[in-house]
Amino acid sequence: MKKIYTQSRIETVATTPQQMLCASGGIQAQITGYKQNTGGGFTQTFVWLAGAVCSSLLFLGTACSTNNNPDQPKQQAELKPRTLIVTQQAVSHLPSAVRHLPQATITENGDVLDAIWSKGDEISFRNMSHATYTPSGSTDPVYLDGVLVADRDARIASFASNDKVWCDLGDQLLLVYPKATAPAITVSGSPLNATYSISLTGQDGTLGKIASTYHHSYGIATITEVTPTVANAELAEMQNLLTVCKFSFVDESNQPLTITSLSISYGDGTYANTYPGTARVTVTQGTPCTVAVTPDKKSTAEEGNAPLAISPSGDLTEVYVALLPEADATKYSFRLESGENIYTGTATAQLNAGEYVVATGLQLTKVNP
Repeated sequence: MKKIYTQSRIETVATTPQQMLCASGGIQAQITGYKQNTGGGFTQTFVWLAGAVCSSLLFLGTACSTNNNPDQPKQQAELKPRTLIVTQQAVSHLPSAVRHLPQATITENGDVLDAIWSKGDEISFRNMSHATYTPSGSTDPVYLDGVLVADRDARIASFASNDKVWCDLGDQLLLVYPKATAPAITVSGSPLNATYSISLTGQDGTLGKIASTYHHSYGIATITEVTPTVANAELAEMQNLLTVCKFSFVDESNQPLTITSLSISYGDGTYANTYPGTARVTVTQGTPCTVAVTPDKKSTAEEGNAPLAISPSGDLTEVYVALLPEADATKYSFRLESGENIYTGTATAQLNAGEYVVATGLQLTKVNP
């Protein structure tokens, strides 16, 4: 088991009507890295397809910035379109091998996975203190969400937008990476909560794909200072929602297997031979805020249900996979195609959000003639 990285700090400066953050230093954040797994790593029992039903609701608690955090929605009349500004800090240039990449980058560095921001990386945001807002004298609601874009390759990056943000003192702002797609983040309920969907499908087993598409993280920024035209917000850190696992496999003779394709599913029980391709994230406003991830689990009786498919482009000897956390030790089933041969087996693990689990040398059994 290894530690996964500490990602770049974010300082957000912007000038923006659909963005959110601030002056005097802007939003500063540290994305927490995936921590070392302390005992929940994969262990094998060489039985086919045995497993346990997993909890369908995973609560991932985290503390939000507490400055002026409201427990109730703000009065709509207080919102104004304000300019967001980010203070830029000098940072060392990155090695040329990892510069000018189109997405956030994760690289293996000994016992850790390091992460950096790259120019063009996008973070979604939503003002989650208001379900909607219609300015006085207008009949049309304004946008309370938008996108921030990294302006450089750096561990400490600046995120900027050309729009202004409708916001006020004490508003809570949800930041989401990778960028949530439309309809991105919805806000409703009492107390208000922000909801969006994440996907685990389409993985190819590489760190690059994990970084750009499956490194699901979120953060809460609180607006702590406003003027008629400027809003300042603070963001302590961003949190990871998933677990990253590194897998490699051997046959009955402990010979390494190349991975042409890999399927991962739950063992026996209600969800045997299936794995959720999507999950819903709900962030509930408050002090602190609470976060719940609800996997889209389905019964084996439902048509079209399937395992999680990992499809490498070429034969690999190890793959990186983003999986949903599980509160209890859970048995997983693996089906691996290695050239024309098929291998199966199981392993058990407890997966926690924000952890990096190295599960190498898992033994599988050949099942085709």
